[in-house]
Amino acid sequence: MKYLAVVILALLLIPSGAGALTFLGGDETLIDTPIPDDVVVSGGTVTVSAPVDSLTVAGGTVRVDAPIAGDVIAAGGSLIVNGDVGGKVLAAGGEIELNGNATNALVTGGAVRIGRDAVIERDAVISAGEVTNEGSVLGNLTVSGETFTNTGTAGNVTFEQEEPESALPGLFTILTAIGFLILGLILVRFLPGPFTAVVREVEKSPVLLAVVGFVAIIAMVIILLIIAITLIGLPIALVGGLLFIVALMLSSLFVAYALGDVIISRTGWKPGPLAIFILGFVILQILFLIPFLGVLVQVIAVSLGFGGILYALRGARAPGANPGAA
Repeated sequence: MKYLAVVILALLLIPSGAGALTFLGGDETLIDTPIPDDVVVSGGTVTVSAPVDSLTVAGGTVRVDAPIAGDVIAAGGSLIVNGDVGGKVLAAGGEIELNGNATNALVTGGAVRIGRDAVIERDAVISAGEVTNEGSVLGNLTVSGETFTNTGTAGNVTFEQEEPESALPGLFTILTAIGFLILGLILVRFLPGPFTAVVREVEKSPVLLAVVGFVAIIAMVIILLIIAITLIGLPIALVGGLLFIVALMLSSLFVAYALGDVIISRTGWKPGPLAIFILGFVILQILFLIPFLGVLVQVIAVSLGFGGILYALRGARAPGANPGAA
């Protein structure tokens, strides 16, 4: 159960197998008419008040008040599912409430509650700081967390209590962050062209690149393992593996700059590139320290940055491309 949150977050970024998709987005997104399709939506506030085939959503506040025929895959600061779900609920967030029925539930968050009217027809696996079950889990209820209140029912209950995490980072974490900060400053100062090219891709399509980057990471691991099976391919796999690790280590640096750039652009302040990177880096490191959500932020940052690297390389190889142009 120690790495349950990481497993859930990894599964969260794998897109469901859908033949057709409807994409929606905006600061405030309301679905108030039925959509006979698989819906992918992102926004500050997302409210689903009409039935859809399946729902993949990321937002600050997410509320699902209508039935979902298939799966609900969600990430957000606050997530409330009141409607019945025909498939599984796969979710990560700060506060999560499941008040409707579902086949299975795989959830990680700061606080997770299964409401008194909720029925999980099979199994529920939950990793959170505070877990409350007031409903019914007909199969196995597996919980990993600091506190667990169970006033509902379950076929079989397994609870693994975790010690509260320290709010302060350790010495190794601080030194690692300082090392990456220095590395990022060096890249911004001495390799501005390639660095900016990746940042532009990250800022252009963050949601798309996060998904593409995550899928590409999984595919790269599989490809390297296949190549490494043969003696002839082993040296290639070693070199490719090293380059792959370097790319993953650098990925969040591009996201840090993009984050700082977005914040600066809304303030009217016009600092230099180094100050923009430092601002974004500090904010991103603080987000990494948030229990549970910090892991989600790390997964998204690395996936997004890796996707940006791939798209920047593709653009650099295109005829007439000039990624270093201002």
